[in-house]
Amino acid sequence: MHNVHRLVRAICLGLVVTIGWASTHGLASTPNAGLEAFAQATSVPVTTRVKTWTRARLAAAQKRWAQNQEKFADCSKQLGELKKTKGRLSLHDRGHFLQECMNRNS
Repeated sequence: MHNVHRLVRAICLGLVVTIGWASTHGLASTPNAGLEAFAQATSVPVTTRVKTWTRARLAAAQKRWAQNQEKFADCSKQLGELKKTKGRLSLHDRGHFLQECMNRNS
């Protein structure tokens, strides 16, 4: 039993030394570097990010936005027809219907 306690103490001491060495050599801050880079990338305004897009990427985005507008207009029309048949719908029901309609038409 005494040998088990020595082994546990030695492992704990080894962990403390390893963690101390890693923190002084900058290894502990490496995971945060990725988060900081992500935060900086998302803090850039959308207009600045769009300026760096290629013409093909911008054309593809415009096409996708146009399709989404068409889908939303179609779903809104369906919602209007549903209101005529069922009567008044709650805000939750309207949102739920629009979400399902947009996902269904994907």
